[in-house]
Amino acid sequence: MKHIQFREESRYPGFYYRTDKNFVDEENWKCFGNSIYDKTTHTWTNFKRAHVDLVDKSKLFKAAALTNRVL
Repeated sequence: MKHIQFREESRYPGFYYRTDKNFVDEENWKCFGNSIYDKTTHTWTNFKRAHVDLVDKSKLFKAAALTNRVL
């Protein structure tokens, strides 16, 4: 829940939706939301990490398009 509360936007349709933050923000969406819990103070610290694509999607989708091609 802390990560959902940390994000300040919505994603439609339905997989990530906040009624109090009802907008799409492409610039800030592509990141990882991380958190650290401090057990001595019982507090959470949330922060963002840069998004890194581990898969080259241009090659992935190109290969799929070629295999579905009608000859």
